[in-house]
Amino acid sequence: MTRFLVLLIAAYVIYYLFKNSLRSKTKRNALQSNKGENTDVVNTHLKEIAYVFYSTAKDRDTCDTCLALDGKHLLPNHKILNDIKPPHVDCRNPKGCRCTLVYVTRDEDGSKEIETLLKRRGGLCDRQTIDWELRR
Repeated sequence: MTRFLVLLIAAYVIYYLFKNSLRSKTKRNALQSNKGENTDVVNTHLKEIAYVFYSTAKDRDTCDTCLALDGKHLLPNHKILNDIKPPHVDCRNPKGCRCTLVYVTRDEDGSKEIETLLKRRGGLCDRQTIDWELRR
């Protein structure tokens, strides 16, 4: 009788361990599939955006940091984009940062030319350079 109980307990422990290992695998697979869907959505949106430009209010309350960033054009996957997203920490405006990023899609007029120019220039350019290059 003792052998039977030991065998029964051993079988139950093996069953319990096997069941938990299957559960953890299905949870991991579900998490991995969700992560894949999110990156696909982000990549799809990045594919539709041609470029991004930084815009400020340009009044007497606008700080120097924001004025320096005003008119900068960037590719949507540029590494500096995360550092300058408004409201950024360097803004000294007493009313708070009122800057914005304007996302331009590929189907807008002139967006393809500006996107190619940004690619040639390393992904970052100011408005004056873009105007000068497009006039040539």
